[in-house]
Amino acid sequence: MGSVLLATDGSEYARTAARRAVEIADERGTPLHVICVVDSQRFAEPALSSTELTTIYAEEHAAVCVGEVEEMTADRDLPVAGDTRHGVPHEVILEYAAEVDADVIVVGEHGDHTRHFSGVGKRVAERADCEVLVVEAES
Repeated sequence: MGSVLLATDGSEYARTAARRAVEIADERGTPLHVICVVDSQRFAEPALSSTELTTIYAEEHAAVCVGEVEEMTADRDLPVAGDTRHGVPHEVILEYAAEVDADVIVVGEHGDHTRHFSGVGKRVAERADCEVLVVEAES
């Protein structure tokens, strides 16, 4: 059996998806992989430019997002591996899913629209070769 992949951006929707991804990985006894993508459409690669600080902030935010999920699993015997990458979010998520042999990709219903473009979950669901679970926000 493959792994569970959670795509997160740190939004409340992503936190709801994270809780569900942890449950699924725990139930299946499979590793949980976590990816947070620094959207290259919004943030350039770090360089000596005026966008450098913004890009560094986005990278730090991505690392915090991954860390939050790792903290969620601290009391469980669940292998968790997290990564942050630059690129077009849906493309990076799908590439990473193939790398980690994901059986299911878990994403939140909506992302943090003040920080990146919307529609990532929809694009992932349309293009994925595995199951995609779009988790709705908690009421």
